[in-house]
Amino acid sequence: MKAARLYEYDPKMNVQLRIEEVKAPTITAPDEVIVRVGAAGLCRTDLHIIEGVWKPTMDPEGTLLPYIMGHENAGWVEEVGSGVRSVKRGDAVICHPFRSCGICLNCRHGEDMYCDNGQFPGLGMNGGFAEYFITSERSLIKLNANITPIEVAPLADAGITAYRAAKRAAKLLRPGSYCVLLGIGGLVLQLRMSMPFVVTDGGRGLMSSSP
Repeated sequence: MKAARLYEYDPKMNVQLRIEEVKAPTITAPDEVIVRVGAAGLCRTDLHIIEGVWKPTMDPEGTLLPYIMGHENAGWVEEVGSGVRSVKRGDAVICHPFRSCGICLNCRHGEDMYCDNGQFPGLGMNGGFAEYFITSERSLIKLNANITPIEVAPLADAGITAYRAAKRAAKLLRPGSYCVLLGIGGLVLQLRMSMPFVVTDGGRGLMSSSP
């Protein structure tokens, strides 16, 4: 398959990803899914990776490169593992950036981002700047028939993150209450757009503040 790979870090970002032919991923576990990438978003985090900001965290030994970037991905299911039940070949999906196991204590408490066995495609392992990439069934969200992957790929990070925050806040907000958002960045703007859909009718709206 074709993939865009990073070969070096550069604080000045005077590097280009190399488009190369590489071996396509293969299923190695029952819960794994291979996705044919329809679109992959470019996040500020990707630029930080190129700059080397994330190297101490994701590549402390200096052995990761070259690798395939891309953690905001959407596409179509290409192949599924033997234990996958919720999606099938051809289904359009958006991919949560993080791969959690679903069985550790943190996952069972709904805190997947603290998974003891978590993996992060695009950060520390091959991601979606390629024709295909591998993830887990647990990380996939099926798209409605009228939505195409190219429309939603960048929401795989900021959109899903903001929706989770809004969904959790909605359980605490009663009609007529206020919610204060601190710091107007990309995620907060996504959260601001999400809130009207999850807060019960009658809410007085939102106050936004930047520290």
